[in-house]
Amino acid sequence: MDETQGPLAMTVHLLANSGHGSLLQRTLDQLLDCICPEVRLFQVSERASPVKYCEKSHSKRHRFPGMSVLLFLHKSLGEDRLFRVLDSLQHSPWQCYPTQDTWGRLCPYLFANQEFYSLDSQMPIWGVRQVHCGSEILRVTLYCSFDNYEDAIRLYEMILQREATLQKNNFCFFVLYATKSFALQLSLKQLPPGMSVDPKESSVLQFKVREIGQLVPLLPNPCIPISSTRWQTQDYDGNKILLQRWESSSVAQTGVQWCRHSSLRSPPSGFK
Repeated sequence: MDETQGPLAMTVHLLANSGHGSLLQRTLDQLLDCICPEVRLFQVSERASPVKYCEKSHSKRHRFPGMSVLLFLHKSLGEDRLFRVLDSLQHSPWQCYPTQDTWGRLCPYLFANQEFYSLDSQMPIWGVRQVHCGSEILRVTLYCSFDNYEDAIRLYEMILQREATLQKNNFCFFVLYATKSFALQLSLKQLPPGMSVDPKESSVLQFKVREIGQLVPLLPNPCIPISSTRWQTQDYDGNKILLQRWESSSVAQTGVQWCRHSSLRSPPSGFK
């Protein structure tokens, strides 16, 4: 079996306020069922109580959302299907993500003709794009500050135990699942100098990893066990990561080799 059609190496966990989890999970399932029903990428769970988020010292005008989800869809596969996806994003619980600041200026790095949506201010932003050739794509993108981009590539290569596909000097991606007509990607995008990342506190990427004991000492931030099989850490820009032990004796040695040959920047002290 091709590795891109095996069990998903990554899932996206979204943390909803108490009483909202079922609605958000159902909303995501309904949206994605007409695109990739065989892939269950998003898992929604609930907090016991709401969390208050404190604004960081950076001006919001110079911060970019840490995570986005883009759907690249073929109009040729049916206009009704495309319009149904676009229409669903126009209704509650979806919210239109503002592309202008309070002075009416376009937010940096967003184009005027693009619309974004979100289920919560601390969850990823979503967008839909039309494609005319190739596979349809569901792309989860992590935005990296300018100085952290190269280190982020090496970090996620080590976690996923595969090389990134470099498409541009400031953009790369990993194919996590693929068929003839559909691909699921995790991508990394480098932001311009001076722009910082606004991590989404209710969004967590969970990866299945092998040989976690070899991996933990090489991570850039502390890695804290939260159960007998899962550890929590962060990447260079503060995006939350869960690592879940994935036992597979036939390929475990691959993980060891990646860990031995990966070179990451020295870990800073404490979480960001």
